[in-house]
Amino acid sequence: LTMAPHRAQHLAVVAGLALAASLVLYAGGVFTVAPGSTVGAPVVSQRYHPTIYRRTHVPALSRSSNARHNSFLRPRRTVDDIAIPILRDSISTGHSPFHNVRDISEILRGCAGEGEKKGPEFFSAKIDSIKPAFEGSEVYYVVVDAPKIAEKYQIAGQFAQMRVDGESKPGFFAMANKPGSEKLEFLIKTVDGTAGKINALNAGDPVEITDVMGKGFPWDKVKDNSQFTDGTYVFATGTGFGPIRAMIEAGTFKGRKNMKIYYGVKDENHLIFKEDFQNWMDQGLLGDVSEMPIVPVFSCESPETDKKYVQDVAVLGGDDLNPEKAAAIICGHFDMTGKLKERLMGEMGMPADNILTNF
Repeated sequence: LTMAPHRAQHLAVVAGLALAASLVLYAGGVFTVAPGSTVGAPVVSQRYHPTIYRRTHVPALSRSSNARHNSFLRPRRTVDDIAIPILRDSISTGHSPFHNVRDISEILRGCAGEGEKKGPEFFSAKIDSIKPAFEGSEVYYVVVDAPKIAEKYQIAGQFAQMRVDGESKPGFFAMANKPGSEKLEFLIKTVDGTAGKINALNAGDPVEITDVMGKGFPWDKVKDNSQFTDGTYVFATGTGFGPIRAMIEAGTFKGRKNMKIYYGVKDENHLIFKEDFQNWMDQGLLGDVSEMPIVPVFSCESPETDKKYVQDVAVLGGDDLNPEKAAAIICGHFDMTGKLKERLMGEMGMPADNILTNF
């Protein structure tokens, strides 16, 4: 068969526009890929379109078996499926929330001003008190007397650099107490380098500290309790629970419904501040809840702890979840935070702006 040139050009343009429209819908989540399926095979979408919160019956599109893309096709996941493996993996690393930040210079530029090359200024301070977080713990509860620095601490999740002397490499440590205190409190795990040197100090010993750094947790994005009604989910491991404690004691979660706080540690003996849990709940600091919302996740578990703390955890809002009305807060080392954020967005459909971190 033959065709006039102008007719062929017209059909080519129409075909191109149709293909472009399909790709736009595909990228926006209207269509869902089913592994091994072909065009025309019906499948029930497991993803939510940004403006449509009901499941839709749509034709499937074929695509490669790349694992990253196929993850969008799995049935709606629970918090167990997404968070617990990541939390467990991160517990064994034993690093601070700022371990492996791949471009820490971005944080420093945000504090010192774009284009400045020199490092931050350090100020003299002293250790007010220091003790293990619990008997035999490698994590220490460190209180630093630095009133001028404490005045600048305004948002839970902010941090500072500390070092023992001018020769040692500074470490990044997030505050574990609420803003407005006269002193700064930290949870510091004993590892080689600055953290270990700080934990070897005694009350009254000198230490050097920078001004307060970082944006903290941008709670203003999700603070409207009337808007975010489908759950607020907090994820923290090890010393990363320190900044979460700061949020709790600052009253951030008062009146919040459907709270759940996943706290990853090795075992029950490693739960820091556990003596405060009930007091927080009695004061309404853990949200508008009737049951304890703190869910320990243990990396070293027995059958009893597995049944009590892992298999029975709540799902993320159920099938009727509107992901734009849910929020998440993540505090742990950089890799854990990135993996968990990616999966909450990809498998739960939670908008990036609803997922808060402190770096």
